[in-house]
Amino acid sequence: MKSSETKNMISVARLICEESGSRLTEKRQHVLEVLFKLNTPVSAYELTDHYKKTIGASITAMSVYRILEFLETAKLVHRLNSINKYIICAPTFGPWKHQPPLFLICKSCQSIKKVELANDLIKALSEQAQTAGFSVLGSQIELNTICDKCASQKLKNNYSGVVNG
Repeated sequence: MKSSETKNMISVARLICEESGSRLTEKRQHVLEVLFKLNTPVSAYELTDHYKKTIGASITAMSVYRILEFLETAKLVHRLNSINKYIICAPTFGPWKHQPPLFLICKSCQSIKKVELANDLIKALSEQAQTAGFSVLGSQIELNTICDKCASQKLKNNYSGVVNG
């Protein structure tokens, strides 16, 4: 990860925080930097370990959870509820260009692909929820999937079992 990319991301994050009347403290910035560098979903405990290795200072898991909650509220990170992990909200940071994402999560290898959803699809889903008597609170969808690589491997394993069995 280039230093200039990290600096740009931090500048945008700082601006988003200021516009909402909050601050990007040093620890919040460090957590964001670690997530940006990793660019893969991690749990709060994994983030605690990476923080210590990357920043060279300890941080408690409780502090990481509070920081992640703040960053999620600021729309700087996504919490992947189905696997209880967090990922940076990239490449567009913050609410200005924030499109509701669809996360495709492979249940076999845990790889994740983020896909932007069309506004008309989000509108249709919101209308369906309202018709059913619900209000949409979040704007991300997670689908349990199997990636092509794992599907291919599974098919290969099943086929070899038929031939050898």
